[in-house]
Amino acid sequence: MISKPVEDGTDPHPQFGILGSLEVRSGAALVPVNRTLQQRVLAMLLLSAGRVVPIARLVTAGWNEEPPESADHQVRKAVAALRSRIPHGPEIIVTDGSGYRAVVETGQLDLLRHQELLREARQSLDEGDTERAEAQLREALALWRGPVLAGSGGRVIDAASTALEEQRLTAAEQLYDLCVDAGEAAEITSELRALVDEYPLRETLRGRLMLALYRSGQRAAALDEFARARHHLATELGIDPSAELTRLHARILRQDTPLGVERIAASSPSSVAEAPHTLPFDVPDFSGRSSELEWARNAAGRARAGVPTILALDGMGGSGKTALAIRAAHQLAEQYPDGSLFIDLHGFTAGQAPLSEYRAQGDLLVAAGITGEQLLTVSAARAAQWQSYMRGRRMVLILDNAAASEQVRALIPASSDSLVLVTSRPRLTGLDGVEWLSVGALPEPDSHELLRTALGDHCVEREPDAARELLQLCGGLPLAVRIAAARLANRPHWTVQKLVERLRDHNRRLDELTSEGRGVASALLLSYQSMRDHQQTAFRLLGHHPGRYLDPQEVAALLDTDVLTAEDVLEELVDARLLEAREPGLYALHDLVRSFVQQLAHKQRQPEDVQAVQRLLDHYQHMAERACDTVFPGRRRVGNDEEDQAHIEFDGKDKALHWLDQHRDRLLAAVGAAHAEGLLWFVARMPRELGFHSSIRGYDTSANAALEKGVSAARQLGDRALTRLNLTNLAMGEWRLGKLRSAVGRLEEAAELSRQMADEYSEAECRARLGQAYNSLGELERALQLNQDVGRRAQKLGFTRLNGSSLSMLSLILTRLGRYEEAVESAERAVAIFDDIEEVQLSVTALNYLSQAIEGLGDNEEALARADEALERCQRISMPGMLPLVLARRADVLVRMGALDMAADSAGQALTQATSSTGAIHRPTVHLSVGRVHYAQGDLDRALAQQQLAHEIAGRMELRYDEACALWDLARTVEAQGSSRTARQHRSAASSLFALMKAPQPAE
Repeated sequence: MISKPVEDGTDPHPQFGILGSLEVRSGAALVPVNRTLQQRVLAMLLLSAGRVVPIARLVTAGWNEEPPESADHQVRKAVAALRSRIPHGPEIIVTDGSGYRAVVETGQLDLLRHQELLREARQSLDEGDTERAEAQLREALALWRGPVLAGSGGRVIDAASTALEEQRLTAAEQLYDLCVDAGEAAEITSELRALVDEYPLRETLRGRLMLALYRSGQRAAALDEFARARHHLATELGIDPSAELTRLHARILRQDTPLGVERIAASSPSSVAEAPHTLPFDVPDFSGRSSELEWARNAAGRARAGVPTILALDGMGGSGKTALAIRAAHQLAEQYPDGSLFIDLHGFTAGQAPLSEYRAQGDLLVAAGITGEQLLTVSAARAAQWQSYMRGRRMVLILDNAAASEQVRALIPASSDSLVLVTSRPRLTGLDGVEWLSVGALPEPDSHELLRTALGDHCVEREPDAARELLQLCGGLPLAVRIAAARLANRPHWTVQKLVERLRDHNRRLDELTSEGRGVASALLLSYQSMRDHQQTAFRLLGHHPGRYLDPQEVAALLDTDVLTAEDVLEELVDARLLEAREPGLYALHDLVRSFVQQLAHKQRQPEDVQAVQRLLDHYQHMAERACDTVFPGRRRVGNDEEDQAHIEFDGKDKALHWLDQHRDRLLAAVGAAHAEGLLWFVARMPRELGFHSSIRGYDTSANAALEKGVSAARQLGDRALTRLNLTNLAMGEWRLGKLRSAVGRLEEAAELSRQMADEYSEAECRARLGQAYNSLGELERALQLNQDVGRRAQKLGFTRLNGSSLSMLSLILTRLGRYEEAVESAERAVAIFDDIEEVQLSVTALNYLSQAIEGLGDNEEALARADEALERCQRISMPGMLPLVLARRADVLVRMGALDMAADSAGQALTQATSSTGAIHRPTVHLSVGRVHYAQGDLDRALAQQQLAHEIAGRMELRYDEACALWDLARTVEAQGSSRTARQHRSAASSLFALMKAPQPAE
């Protein structure tokens, strides 16, 4: 069949034949493969020998109609059966990624040997050895036993078989040309006649038969063949013979001598005089994409002989895929001497349907120089004509703007050393043997270079900040940058800043990025319109999502489906390049896509959209409440929705805190959106969770804005409990920002609401927060009474978390009053409570106060140990608001111990963290700590600067105790500088404040 069987007694590697009926032999024995699915799977693998065939492609080949749901499973079973049936099966059919690959040598497969012989024949012809070429062509043709699977392989395999048949016929024509030239016309007439009878419409064969008959002395028979051809063409296709065949007929009539070999139609490469070059121009302002171009160069360098190199670029509309493909093609063109072809397949072109395979093949052949009258009109014949044209050529082929795999598959050369560059918006996963690259946004330096090239250096350098913002608003999308540059270039009276201001309007941005009918919105609209109905619905609903990032759980809520189905929908949108997959379980909308989908959702709003938004907000509320319940154990529940939330659990604090961190911006945006839509129930409840989260992460300005909306919504709902709740959390956010008087006012209102509702728990919470605020204001006696009262109430009510909080705050107040032993006892009890309920955040504060109280007793080693413990816990859960205070506490103890280098390091970190933190309440303490380090190091000027800053901040915020400490430290510093009078003034002012607070003065 292909090679002789092995006769050394070992189990031979099998031999395969697919050029005809499927044959598998092991030595002399025939290995039966009788089941249709197994035959088709094996044939597909052998047709793509050495290349991965995805399971999806095998499924398509296995069933002519719609495959069953179990198709993937059945294909795997067929592969398993083939592996067990064929000797060395597991070595021959290997799993590779998402598919399978046939590993066979040339001598094992007739197709590979056939193709190798054809390549050798071409080489012999190039070397002028026609005799050897003739022998090689005959040997190659002798391997042909008929179409693949004898024509029963189904639609997919039959298409591949048609291309192979065209190769075989082209090789036969080339052989007969050599025979005629060698004077062997009479010997081949019977072979030619048999082929012509098999393919009566193939004019190239008919012409060679006419020539062979004429050259062998059968002029009448040659003329009769022309009459037969004209009859068949008229009857079957309604057309006349081609110009080439008609000219040959005329020459035979005239008995031209000598009459040489005619090349009929376009099946022979020599029929085209010059190599075609139809690449579009390479845009001069092309910028960046160096890594993508290097990828293309490397892929071309790895090309295998006789196999096309297929590179596919996918990405959202406007990402610059076409420009990249054209640049790569121009750079690589010298490696492909047979020319270059470009075609726009109109997969996403406004007002045009995607090109059919038939139309695309015709356009490419015409671009290559084939005249209209040479172009074959039967679909299968044109496909064969295209494959015949490309056979053996080294060309660059750009298939641009493809819509689907089917549109591209028939255009890929079956046997060629060409480079094929495919661009598409969705990833065409149905293509085999492809290397993929997703083209994303341009990096900022490349976008900047594109803008400079388009506008000129002077324009960008004149307004650098505006240019930078312009690029951010364009989101790194080359189309957007080019349109923005074009608008500025066409309006010289505009500044970059003017366009930036117009683009800042989220609702107008896409309109601004439109020029001469070309724009980002129109590009995105085409992608949207190409999607199926359920994808369009899902995408439109994403316009109601409040953020750029989203996860399957949120989308499941929006779509009212399960998480796996939602994930499938998201992946489909990723494939359509309308979403970006960032990491497992997280997806992102490009800023311009987000603008587009929000406009889409607004324009095409449906009645059911309201329910979708409500489901999403319910999801947010339940998840945020559960997350905060996990992170802040022992806090009070709001409402009575435990049954609804029973299915939502977090596996530990870390995951709950991660969820809150990841969704923070979305939750903030959701509150704003719900407030605008009048969804008061959500606006009244969600801010509480944001306030709790902000107490750890320190984004109080944003959280407070949400809490103010929460207060307003709760008032409109007439819900006193939610009003009280939001007032309390807003007050604590304001306290962290140093807005003490406002915080006190809100807490007093909250306490009054609690009394009206006879809610002892809430009243106790409000009184505890008031005690905290009065401590900061320096009203220590009042703060002491409030916290002692709260402690008693909390124990009576069994409110463990609040009891711990009151004990912790009580410790700080007692320390400030100089009652260190009581302070230590109170802080230790607080730490024990928090450790018992696994409350890490509040334990950090309690440990910090415990360190301060222990230092007051003079035990610096123990004070440092407690400070270090607080620091470890603070860093474990990342508390940017508390970290500066904890580091400052540690620095104070280290100064006491004389470890100034360590103290300076800790104080420096505290100052860095305080500067980057939005919280202000602890800044005076940090500046004082840094000042003490500088004072101990003898750097009095820097110490003075820090102390003055602490005094200014404390005075502005009415932090009386911190203000007094700042005056006390200032007195010591200016006295050391020799300013005794100023020192006395500072010390006197400090003493007055300490006396007013009934607090002892700090030890010298």
